[in-house]
Amino acid sequence: MFIRQDGPELEVLAPAKINLFLEVTGKRDDGFHDLDMLMVPVALYDTLKLIQQQSPEISLTSRWAFGLESQPALPPAHENLVIQALELFQQHLQEKHGKSFGLSVDLVKRIPAAAGLGGASSDAAAALVGANRLNGNLLSLEELIFMAAQVGSDVPFFLYQSPARCQGRGEKVTPVSSPQPLPVVLVKPTAGLSTPSVFGRVAEFGFEDRQSIDDMLQVFTSGDLSGVGRALHNRLLEPALAVLPELQGVVHLLQDFDVAGFQMTGSGSTFFMICRHANQAKNLAARLRQMKLGAVIDTYTIGQPFGCAA
Repeated sequence: MFIRQDGPELEVLAPAKINLFLEVTGKRDDGFHDLDMLMVPVALYDTLKLIQQQSPEISLTSRWAFGLESQPALPPAHENLVIQALELFQQHLQEKHGKSFGLSVDLVKRIPAAAGLGGASSDAAAALVGANRLNGNLLSLEELIFMAAQVGSDVPFFLYQSPARCQGRGEKVTPVSSPQPLPVVLVKPTAGLSTPSVFGRVAEFGFEDRQSIDDMLQVFTSGDLSGVGRALHNRLLEPALAVLPELQGVVHLLQDFDVAGFQMTGSGSTFFMICRHANQAKNLAARLRQMKLGAVIDTYTIGQPFGCAA
């Protein structure tokens, strides 16, 4: 994420992510599944503007960016992960440092919802980082990670600001890097998918024949674009197709394009195509937009750890 601060006001860009690899390795006693994933940030951002307030209240307004107003209605503030993250931060700051603070947040959404792109989780992580910056970075990264894991499984990943192997529920994060960005096209069909509904169908398809992430880590960290395309894997694809059969049409369509590879990200419903170069991504995106499949975005992965811009 990238940060720009002007006194008591701070703006944070929260990136989306894609899963280049996602394997289910088991079912946990707490009802969650154990996962092994390679998650990579992509250059598609929500924007959060945080403003310190005198009163110890936290407020949130959210809206879609210009041109995206037809997207599904955003959840009310009290259901937003941003509020949940900031309330945890506020409680921790009070308990550890005896300090109270108030904050108003204006969230502008560009990352599609119910898409497998991690928008809500990224927003929550950005809120934690921004609130900490406004409070003189009083809390350590370890403390932020502890809070992030309570908010959502993918939230800790976004705090590392890097591609990463994520295990457990997703909260065990090991940063990795790649020497080059990958040109990608995101295809978000109109219909979305809920994460619980997809994971609820995993057992029907089994995961005993699990794949190892080792090949993907090797080709990704060496910058082998074609190798990454061949190693793409998502155990949740079949359960997602069972929940939303119309996605099978997207799969058949994307199979006809001469790209390095394509796959669904997370629990869907977004698919991504790994293109051979940026011009191919731009041209394919233009063709796909004419087909009116939904939202189509050409962008690129962020392969190196990235910091906060002052």
